[in-house]
Amino acid sequence: MVHAATFRASVLLAVCACTSVMAASSSSSSTPLISTKTAGTDVYTAPSAFPTSEFPSMDFMPKSQEAEPRPVITRIEGGHFDDSLVNPTQLPESNAKSEGVLPKPSPSAAAKVGNKNKFRKMAIAQISELFDTNNTAKTTCDKCRKALQAAQKVAWAAPSMVPELMIEMCKKYNYTTTPTAAQGCEDMLSRGSLGGVYTQALSYANFSDGSPSLDYLCATYISGKSCDVPKMEVLSKDFLSSWFKGKPTAPEEVKKRSKKTGKKQDKPLRTLHVSDFHVDPRYMVGAEAKCTSGQCCRANSFNSTIWKKTDFKQGSLPKENISQPANYWGEFTCDPPWSLIASGMQGISGLVKKDGPLDLGIFTGDLTTHDEDNHISVDLVKYAEQSLYDMFHRHMGNATMVVALGNHDSSPADFAAPSNLPDGRADQFSWNYENVASLVKSEGWGNNSVAKKIRSHYGGYSVSPRHGLRIIALNSDFWYKGNTFSYLNLNKPDPSGMLRWFTDELQEAENSNERAWVVAHVPTGWDGGNSLDAPTNLFYHIVSRYTHTIAQIFFGHTHEDQFHLFYEMSNGNATSASRKTEDATAHAFLGPSLTPLSKVQPSLRIYDVDPETYEVMDYSQYFTPISEFKNLKEAGPVWHLLYKARETYSNFTASQKAGTYAAPVKLNNGVWPKSASLNASFWAALTDEMEQRPELVELHQIYQGRNSPKSWACTTDDCHKAKVCYMRSGSSSLGRACPKGYGSVQGSH
Repeated sequence: MVHAATFRASVLLAVCACTSVMAASSSSSSTPLISTKTAGTDVYTAPSAFPTSEFPSMDFMPKSQEAEPRPVITRIEGGHFDDSLVNPTQLPESNAKSEGVLPKPSPSAAAKVGNKNKFRKMAIAQISELFDTNNTAKTTCDKCRKALQAAQKVAWAAPSMVPELMIEMCKKYNYTTTPTAAQGCEDMLSRGSLGGVYTQALSYANFSDGSPSLDYLCATYISGKSCDVPKMEVLSKDFLSSWFKGKPTAPEEVKKRSKKTGKKQDKPLRTLHVSDFHVDPRYMVGAEAKCTSGQCCRANSFNSTIWKKTDFKQGSLPKENISQPANYWGEFTCDPPWSLIASGMQGISGLVKKDGPLDLGIFTGDLTTHDEDNHISVDLVKYAEQSLYDMFHRHMGNATMVVALGNHDSSPADFAAPSNLPDGRADQFSWNYENVASLVKSEGWGNNSVAKKIRSHYGGYSVSPRHGLRIIALNSDFWYKGNTFSYLNLNKPDPSGMLRWFTDELQEAENSNERAWVVAHVPTGWDGGNSLDAPTNLFYHIVSRYTHTIAQIFFGHTHEDQFHLFYEMSNGNATSASRKTEDATAHAFLGPSLTPLSKVQPSLRIYDVDPETYEVMDYSQYFTPISEFKNLKEAGPVWHLLYKARETYSNFTASQKAGTYAAPVKLNNGVWPKSASLNASFWAALTDEMEQRPELVELHQIYQGRNSPKSWACTTDDCHKAKVCYMRSGSSSLGRACPKGYGSVQGSH
């Protein structure tokens, strides 16, 4: 999910330059209706007791539901995580300074510093002058550019000074008031929090005049969004020919060969898709769930409408000053406590007992909670990875789980550094890749060769768990808008080398006559709000080139049930995609989250997969309703079937009657044949059907939040058109060209 900060203060470089305000209309809430025959079925009821037997011991076990349990989590390297790391009454005051990485100063720039106090005052004066002069719409973009360039000179000369300057400017302009300007700025911009990463970005970025990095940062990342998004460079024929090593299109023999690469068997492969667990081990039962700042359901949470003091002892708020006490099982406004995590894992086991064992599993990222910047640490990320991977292993039996890193699976959150950073700074997140490599091997999901790939490719790797199938996991932070390192040199679509390795893996799969699954966290498309143009444009071309090899793409991140499509293109820009159903080449599933944050129902998904082609034939979407949690005493959460994809979406009679049905699959009395997979043609044809039957868009909107009573209703023509546009957008630039404001069910509308 999106980080709360997003370069909020690269020296507050554009804080005062401009502030964009979106006016949100009132939320339209209605009771969602389930329309499919099998939907609503109770499939598993979790026990009320916490499964203590799954852990070596407990650091804390409540008598009932007055508090959350805290299991002992064993470290892969030996020993266990100390209880103080996750004790809800002992929230960290700040990050460890030792975790903050700064760039080395430039010798030539550092030589000009002289007296540090004078240099500091001069830097503050220069940047303040940019902000304090009268703003006009015509000059705010240029001010943002100049502020970045001025801040870069400070980062070159005295990098250790930059976090201090950011904090000072933050306080001066009241950039954050959460919980107070002084405390909020210190928490957010200290060296161990975001200050170190922001200083690196300032030092290493290409901020020369005319660089797209300047305008892109000012347009998308820095508060105010004062510049226009620069026009994306079209990938030339020469570039694409070189990238694909003289084969920019698939060879004819590849296009003609059978897609059946797996072994024949009678039953489909059952594949679990889970995403965005965001376990919050610091969740505090009874704390403020309707907080007005920071992270809710915490010992320091408060609602400013009934509690005015920002400085109070953690967990000491009187009950009468808490508007909504956090429930033991979880809340719409919070990440899941251990009790809900355990229920979800038990739900997986329950589905296995009911319908048979799992053959494969994929996790599309984000294990770690959406914590405050100053509460995130290396140990907290390792704790989440260790505990949840261990639980997946226990509840999935012998099935291989393929895991992708999410933007929250790092410390600080959101960041991954490319391998070409100077001064050894490229290795600052290697602790995480080493940890994941060790865990994947320990859980039995990969061997030494797989572990080596994880260490070498930013946590990405490939594995072949079945004959004829290659699953490729990618670190999507390198196209994520929230990763500051992604902006260092936007002249290049692949500065990290991640997409080069991805292409080579697909080429190996093509050479070996394998089908490929792609697993990553941040989607490349939908509404264009999460990803950068250049890398997702190249990703789109890679998918187009290897469409005969790629059987499926899986993302997460948005917490919502979504999909988006890829189409044939006429040139090196994804915006040239035809968006015609007959030209659909691939599609991506965006797996919904287990976390309820924000306003969505916890979810699990299981695919039925053709064992020969590795294409999805159907899937079942499960959820547990948060509104029932307050009444749970004798038993735990109940997991329901929300819908089955084929049953819900396979009727194309309206588009067939209107003459707009264009998929290359012959219908059976207007219905998608049972023998055909739910491939790109199916989902593209569904968008055509939605144009004829807008009620399908409205149903999809309900399913986005998993029947959440908090979701707003999509009932207008504008909303219907926007949703279909998002579904047809597989890149950032395509999604951003769609009508804005309808992408998520989590806000108001």
